[in-house]
Amino acid sequence: MDDKRSERETIEDAAAHWLAREDGTDWSPELARVREDWLRADTRHRVAWLRLRAAWQEADALRGEDVSRPQAHSALPRFSTWRIAAGVLLAVALGAWLAPLGGAPVDRYATRIGENRIVALADGSRVTLNTGTRLRAAKAQGRHVWLDDGEAYFDVAHDPAAPFVIEAGASRITVLGTRFTVRRDAGRVRVLVEQGRVRVSERGASVELARNEEAVAQDGRIVRAAHDGQALDQRMAWRAGRIVFDQTSLADAAAEFNRYNEQRIVVTGPAAQIAVGGSFAPTNVDGFVRLLEQGFGLKSERRGRDIVVSR
Repeated sequence: MDDKRSERETIEDAAAHWLAREDGTDWSPELARVREDWLRADTRHRVAWLRLRAAWQEADALRGEDVSRPQAHSALPRFSTWRIAAGVLLAVALGAWLAPLGGAPVDRYATRIGENRIVALADGSRVTLNTGTRLRAAKAQGRHVWLDDGEAYFDVAHDPAAPFVIEAGASRITVLGTRFTVRRDAGRVRVLVEQGRVRVSERGASVELARNEEAVAQDGRIVRAAHDGQALDQRMAWRAGRIVFDQTSLADAAAEFNRYNEQRIVVTGPAAQIAVGGSFAPTNVDGFVRLLEQGFGLKSERRGRDIVVSR
């Protein structure tokens, strides 16, 4: 029991360290990549980081600070010692997932790693949550939701008088009635439209998407791309319990499998650049690894929760 407590405290300390670094003056894209590697290394890392971040925001709210507006970095990091302490206490007292500051009560929905779930909102809209997803929806009428992490497919009930709004970090997605996916991961938000029109905004930038169009929003920039119907179907195959690759690098394919499983595929060396294709059950890691061994002559080695694949 003492070992488990010590491990948990170590993870909490690391999560607090990363939050402090994010708020410091030396934060950089390289540090962001290192932090993301740490978050992906263990589900407990991401849970601790989300808990402490949510509790920190609540702590700021108790002091009357505006946590919804970005603040410029100063010589003294905004994530000070009192915030870490207050955040840890609030995370224990209030739980891991807090309602939006100053907003109406919310319903909270989540899926475990490898799980999908369909949610019916109060306004008649339906949301399908993909693996490892956390979402909140305003109780009053359900046309304002917050995607805290993961991916969701929205089938929004049409209502011209009340736009449907999704908050995903710094990004805001606004619709009247349409079908589309939103994926939030590593500070990046992807919106892919199956039907209708969707407006994506972030920090003053804004684009409007139509059918088969996608926007990637990150760091105040939005990049738009168009896809054909086949590519759209492949990207949304997770709703039918499949993931589809088409000349996808093995490194990217492994990362996609890792979203759905506690067991991770780690690709090393030149094998990472091998192009793979096909339709797979996302939880069938062993079957995928056997295909790599038999079809590409690759080797695999199990190291704890990792399966290391190499030439």
